[in-house]
Amino acid sequence: MKNISDLKIDEEGKVARVIAKEPVKSRLLSMGIVKGAKIKVVAHTLARQTWDILSDNTKVALREEEARCILVEETK
Repeated sequence: MKNISDLKIDEEGKVARVIAKEPVKSRLLSMGIVKGAKIKVVAHTLARQTWDILSDNTKVALREEEARCILVEETK
């Protein structure tokens, strides 16, 4: 398993686990980033401080610390 910050642009995955603490975990869950959700990395900044992802067709911007809290299984 990897976290979102390990994925490259256009790589896809399925959320396996969210390991964040409150209130970050609640924020991620409210945006639809839940176990089993399909995600795709759309873009990230050059310094890799923020990630733009698609989570079940919803575009979400994540900070580095949030991206590291989401474990994904790669899909092909």
